[in-house]
Order: sequence, then structure tokens, then C-alpha cells
Amino acid sequence: MRLLIISLFVLAVQSAFCQTDSSSEFGGAYPLQLNSEAVPCITNSQYEDLERSTQENLKHLNVSPNRTAVTLFSWPLRMASGIDDCSYYGITNYLDQDNTSGLLDWNCGSVTYNGHKGTDICTWPYPFLKMDNNSVEVIAAAPGTILNKVDGNFDKNCVTNSSTPNYISILHADGSVAHYYHMKKNSLTSKSVGQSVATGEFLGVVGSSGNSTAPHLHFEVWSGSSVSTLKDSYAGPCNSLNTTSWWANQKPYTEPSVIHASVNSSAPVMPVCPTTETPNEDTCFSSGASANFVIFIRNETPGTTVNMRIVRPNGNTFSSWTHNCTGTYSLSYWYWIKSLPTQAGNYVFETVYNGDTCRYNFKVNCFVGLNSLDLNSSFTISPNPFNETAVINSTFDLTEFQLRVFNLEGKFIFEKSKLYGHEVVLNRVDFPSGMYFVQFYREGLILGRLKVMVTNN
Repeated sequence: MRLLIISLFVLAVQSAFCQTDSSSEFGGAYPLQLNSEAVPCITNSQYEDLERSTQENLKHLNVSPNRTAVTLFSWPLRMASGIDDCSYYGITNYLDQDNTSGLLDWNCGSVTYNGHKGTDICTWPYPFLKMDNNSVEVIAAAPGTILNKVDGNFDKNCVTNSSTPNYISILHADGSVAHYYHMKKNSLTSKSVGQSVATGEFLGVVGSSGNSTAPHLHFEVWSGSSVSTLKDSYAGPCNSLNTTSWWANQKPYTEPSVIHASVNSSAPVMPVCPTTETPNEDTCFSSGASANFVIFIRNETPGTTVNMRIVRPNGNTFSSWTHNCTGTYSLSYWYWIKSLPTQAGNYVFETVYNGDTCRYNFKVNCFVGLNSLDLNSSFTISPNPFNETAVINSTFDLTEFQLRVFNLEGKFIFEKSKLYGHEVVLNRVDFPSGMYFVQFYREGLILGRLKVMVTNN
């Protein structure tokens, strides 16, 4: 039986809030903590350990390289089965081609940090949520033999320290080695050193182990057994290490696109590392309610425009608006609060940027029995406002429900996961004075929403 999904507001002013269609734009640079010269993702001592392990294991494997072979890489990441984002990654750092204190990447830009020796591919949006759910997998970019494998280490690092990363190294037929760094704890392939892998074979899950400040894959290539044989996988006008690309199909320097779009019950919550993000996405909404329309842009460029619209079930446009890009961002996000249609049906939030289209499907009035349900008597709260305690009563048994509280900006405040019967007590000590949304969940879906006021007296 389908779940009853209810959107409730207790005060008259709450109904007005729900119907508000604001054209205000919120957002900016995505709050992702990046590695830097001060916090390199592989330290000098870790490079020493990597060289030692690489050379020792080469002796044990007794492999003779085929110098006539050519290694070409496929992309080393993929979305896990069931993940349908429009994309899932961004490049935060390329290899630094400048041996001095300056910055220079393969395309003569500065998307790197001093001394960086590989390509950092971050997963986003919601990198820690993706990591928790094994959403982005590391796969072999070329066939070869497992040369190094380290697993079992802490994987939610945020600052510089001596933590050991989880990583795997693959030896190719031509004697080159690809290193895959910072993977999730206990996610690496069950295969061991000396066993072979094929292109596209699962190696692990993107994590933040070692000297990492956020989940990402550090992909590094050596033509031999030491860092002195470092190569840049990309070919470009400012690559002084090699003249040809190691990629079978090299991606462009930038890839401007909306990589994810969603419709949310409230603004996404993106706390600092290593706390997992709360997207607050939903697919089912009340007729005429308000919702947050959220987009995540990769390589946003000034002077460009993102076109957005809400598409009716018949294909016509319910409403449309634009985002005019005025800044340069490698990773950015924006959202708008819009009133939803009143007509029941299946709708689409559609975005178009740089010729690419990203869509998110949602429904309006998708509740079983909604028209016959007496909303005012299904949930009640008293008193509201309150300054000590308030009691929420429901006609539903809340035993399998969870309660979460958010402020008006969408920031998560706290959660109650053990509910019983038809009653929940809110205590003043749990949150400071102000206005809040109290949301009820069951099996990850929002089943009810209340707006409450907490006062000092």
C-alpha cells in the first residue's frame, strides 16, 4: 500500500508561507574543502613508502615490461548501479607542471596547487553522502596487475596528518604504474597483489582516507617505479613531462554543465567535513505548496545562462526562469523557492546549460486518499508558539517514523528516531528560540511537516 505523504502547516501564516513564490536566488561556490600546498593529498613520507613498496613488489612479481606496448586510460570512475545523476564529479586539481613556486597545469592554467603530482577528481554534490552510500566507484583505467594494495584505514579525514591512505596501484604491460588514492575503508577489491584486472573492473569506492580533505580520487601515473618517472595523463600546450595523452579519449579542460538538479522540501544542508550532507530532496509534494528548486553546476562561467522550467504533465511550461552566471566557479550550487502547481500529475524540473539538459521528475498531489483526508485533524500541536514543551498528536501510529527539525534556512538541528504511539513531545532545551520546520519521515520519505515557533518566555 502506498504511503500517505502529508504536508502540514499549523498556523495561518504558515499557509501563506507555503504559497509564496520567491524569485530570490540563493547559493554560490559549493562548500568543498580542497587539498592545497599546505595540505598536500600525498605527503613526502607517503611518497617514500609508495616508492619502497612499488620497487619491492616489482622484484617479487618478477615482471618484465613490454616497452613496445602502449597504455591508454579510460575514465577511472563510474556511478554505481541505481545512481542516475546527470553527472557526479569535478576536477579540483590537475598536475602542477611548474617546478618553482608558481602554478601551471597542462592547459597553461592554474587549476592545481604547488607540487601536486596527479589529477584530483572529486565526487559531488554531497560527497560524503555519496561515499556513505558507495555511489561512485573507482575502476581500472587500463588492464594490468595489482602492484600495491592498502586497505582498512580511516576514511573521513579532513586535515593534514600522518594517516595512511587506502589505495591500489596497477602495473601495466609497458611497465607504467597508475596509483589510485584515498579510497573508502574496506571497499577495495578482494583481489590481492599479483592478480590481474581488466579495464573497467571494480577497484574500490571513492573516500577521504590519508591526507585528504574531502572524498576524491587522486589519480597519478609513473612510467617506471619511482616518482621521478612522473607523467601527466593529459596532453596540452604546457605539459613538459610528455607530449602525448595517456587517455584513450581525453576530456576537455572544462566541462560546463548542470550535473544534478532536484526539487527539495527545504534547502540542502551541507555541513563542514566530515559530517554527511542532508539533501532534503523529495519527489512528492502537496498541491500548491512551496519547494526548493536546486541545481549544481560544474565549471560555471561568467556571461553564460542556465535556463530552467517546470514542465507540466502535457509537456507545456508551468513556469520558467534563468540563472545568469556572473562568477567563475569550478563547483557551484543555486536554489530558488517556487510555488508548485495545483493540478495533480507528473512534473519535470528541467535545466539547460551549455547545450546539456538535466532533469528531475516529481509529482504533485501524489498522495493516496488525500482529497478525503482531514488535514487539520491529522496532526495537531499545542501550544504553538511554546517556551517549555509542546505536544504533537497524530491520528497515525508514529512507531516507524523519524522526526527531524530544521531551521528556516534548511540547516539540520536534531533528530528523534525512536517514536512511539501517536504523540511526540518537543522540549525547549533542544533548540534556541526561533521558527522551525518539524518533519516526519518513514522509509526516507517525508510524511508530515509542521512549522513551529519557539520563544524565550
